[in-house]
Amino acid sequence: MSGLLVRLLVGWRLFRAQGERLEELLTEGTRHGYRLWRVERRGTAIWGFCTEDGFDVLLLVAQGLDIEIVSVRQGGLPFRWKQIKLRPFLLAGLATALMLVFYATTHIWAVQVVAAGLTPKASTQLAQVAKESGLAIGAGRNAIRIPEVRRKILAQLPEYAWIGIHMRGMVAVIDGVRFAKRPPNHLPPKLIAAKAGKVTALYVFMGDAQVAVGNEVHPGQVLIAGEVSDVSVNQPQDAKIPQERRVVTPAEGEVQADVTYQVKFFQPSSVEREVLTGRQSIQRFLRIEGGAVFKIPAWPQVSFSHYHVKKLVNALHFAGVALPVQRVELVYNEIVARKERLGRRPLVSLAREEALKRMRKIAPKNSKPVRNGEQIAFSKTGVWVTLTWVVNENIAVSPESNTHSP
Repeated sequence: MSGLLVRLLVGWRLFRAQGERLEELLTEGTRHGYRLWRVERRGTAIWGFCTEDGFDVLLLVAQGLDIEIVSVRQGGLPFRWKQIKLRPFLLAGLATALMLVFYATTHIWAVQVVAAGLTPKASTQLAQVAKESGLAIGAGRNAIRIPEVRRKILAQLPEYAWIGIHMRGMVAVIDGVRFAKRPPNHLPPKLIAAKAGKVTALYVFMGDAQVAVGNEVHPGQVLIAGEVSDVSVNQPQDAKIPQERRVVTPAEGEVQADVTYQVKFFQPSSVEREVLTGRQSIQRFLRIEGGAVFKIPAWPQVSFSHYHVKKLVNALHFAGVALPVQRVELVYNEIVARKERLGRRPLVSLAREEALKRMRKIAPKNSKPVRNGEQIAFSKTGVWVTLTWVVNENIAVSPESNTHSP
């Protein structure tokens, strides 16, 4: 980087030297303190770069050593300045170009309307009003007062709720949002609470918030109203209080709240369990490859009505070779229902498991409670388990979708 600055400020030359004592030429040049760059041998000649004043020294040394040295190319600020002095019109052209660049970059040469949802006629109207308000092609950037231009545009076009203007180089960009005359079909006119809870966070994208963080809300309460108040642009001259107007907008947003879910379940201490009696009945079949099944006769029928069935399949072999026949056994194990009185620990475990299943059904899917609690109360015939979950969730819904509230 330092070598580049030296070449630019003091000037440089690309030279070609040819002769028998070239090494002595380079040695003498560097011994006098002059820089050499990119020196390389090309055939019988040496090429390299040196400073402007270093080339004069190399010329004197080359004459004493009988070496031919020529300047191939030169550059740097001193060389360019000599060219400008020899050709004054270059300096005038440079000054003119700088003035034109300065003038062009400090003025507006294009006005662009990027407001979404505008018709070509509305975009043209907005650009024309902006021109009449001072945002015109050729106007100086420093002379444009953007707040004043915005105020004039809103006064002439009251159907706009917001006008934005920013400069992008030599281009003035205008953006705007019109007032919504009616809510879009996909957005409701208001959002209500689907469940009771305590508001923890409020995000209003469109509309006006009707609650605040920390409020307790009940099902059906309006959370975000699709109507906002706005100060009218055209105020009477004798008005002591700014006049407001109500603007209908869609309602869109999220309201996070802590919602409480509770499940109370009673588990009797006496439960019925299925117990194996030990009695079995076995039926055997032969299944031939291809699907045909034959029952082996002379086996008793199942003599009990409650049972578990276990199926056993074994392939038949002969002389170590598997035959295309399988033996199928159906083992019927008799079961009976017997009452069993549970101890406190298994009783609470069973009640807690059932209460948790019911909680999963009423709480939002895959939700995790921010707070939870459990109460256990024993009675003479069983145990009561009460589970309480507090889940943080979005409770803002449209009135049409609010069909059920816990």
